[in-house]
Amino acid sequence: MLRQLTKGGRVVRKLLGGLFVALVVWLAATPSASAEGEQITGFVRNQTTKDGKQVREPVPNVKIAFSTADGESIGVVTTDEKGGYTQPVPGPGAYIAEIDQSTLPKGVSLANAAQAKLTVNVSPDASQILNYFLGKDTRSTKGRWGILPQTLANGVKSSMIIAVCAVGLSLIYGTTGLSNFAHGELVTLGAIVAWNMNQQVGLHVLVAAPIGVAAAAIGGLGNERLLWRPLRHKGTSLTSMMIISIGLGIGVRYIYLFFFGGRAKAFRQYAVQKAHDFGPFSLTSRDLFTIGICLVLLVGFALYLIRTRMGKAIRAVSDNPDLASATGIDADHVILLVWGFGGALAGLGGILLGLDQQVRWDSGFSLLLLMFAAITLGGLGNPFGALAGSFVIGMFVELWTWIFPSVIELKTLGALATLILVLLVRPQGLLGRKERTG
Repeated sequence: MLRQLTKGGRVVRKLLGGLFVALVVWLAATPSASAEGEQITGFVRNQTTKDGKQVREPVPNVKIAFSTADGESIGVVTTDEKGGYTQPVPGPGAYIAEIDQSTLPKGVSLANAAQAKLTVNVSPDASQILNYFLGKDTRSTKGRWGILPQTLANGVKSSMIIAVCAVGLSLIYGTTGLSNFAHGELVTLGAIVAWNMNQQVGLHVLVAAPIGVAAAAIGGLGNERLLWRPLRHKGTSLTSMMIISIGLGIGVRYIYLFFFGGRAKAFRQYAVQKAHDFGPFSLTSRDLFTIGICLVLLVGFALYLIRTRMGKAIRAVSDNPDLASATGIDADHVILLVWGFGGALAGLGGILLGLDQQVRWDSGFSLLLLMFAAITLGGLGNPFGALAGSFVIGMFVELWTWIFPSVIELKTLGALATLILVLLVRPQGLLGRKERTG
């Protein structure tokens, strides 16, 4: 019997190892050469009403600046007499188009203020159309309190993405005691695989997303089965394992950089969307979808942990692995399942983050500190605490930009300051339990 189990374990290891090798080979095969002929073209027109009919008049001499997603300038074009323009770009990918509103005719402005600065996704050998429409100047400025509702709405969206990524990290810590600093790379893995399936293979992003989630889940399972379980069984200390996870995260991150490149890249669909007005704030359809899908998944996963037999087993192993094993629970199987769930949720979070901010080689790393802040604030190892902590962290990250709009680059500081203040008052976290220390 023992020999059969050993053989079965070897088969699983070989299968997961083969999947990882196939994934790396597939990423390496991703075409990186830029095709010729890519450009962004369009018109600038002023919409007016004459004799009860809407008329679009060309607007010449309007300047539009183009740059790469990293901020490197490509050029500035000026619309001709017909209001048209064409800007060649160095290759497929995401580019930033920013219209110089000072060159617009007096008394008119962009009909859609969101077009002032746009991300344009250009496909290989394609001409991407970007049209601008002007209208009467109805611009109004909002004071500090006027933009607070929009800041809070953005905070809810950020909180949902952080929560989806942090729940798996919290469960991994609860069941194994491991502070996994390579968790962010599972976030990035889901986003990069989904982007490749969307841009290189040509699948719609809604079809590519489940493939990215599955890839991140396989990554989580492979992490546990090939690395962390053997280390645990050999008695490796948690401190040593944490250091290994730091090295693993750095190594995988630079593999992403080598194959994916350092430039931020957008998905083919939903890159540019019109915002829906909700009174004091506005959200795009993409934002509403992100909030909705995260809310449904988090509520569903919470019910799974509370009501199902396996969910109760996960919570039992998280509370006390030794006691859970003594009652007949297969702790190794539960931990493997947790890694799969954690990887899948991380991958989904990475895809949603990529839809919101474009996909980058270090997308997950940019969230890692916020994820750890969330699970520490909520109570280490408590998945429900991770939800509460994520909401607080996400809100304070956005509120920092409202309180200190001139130092947005330090917005993470607001989340860390909140973490320190809460832990000074409640060291065990929001939903954590007090423990004896002596």
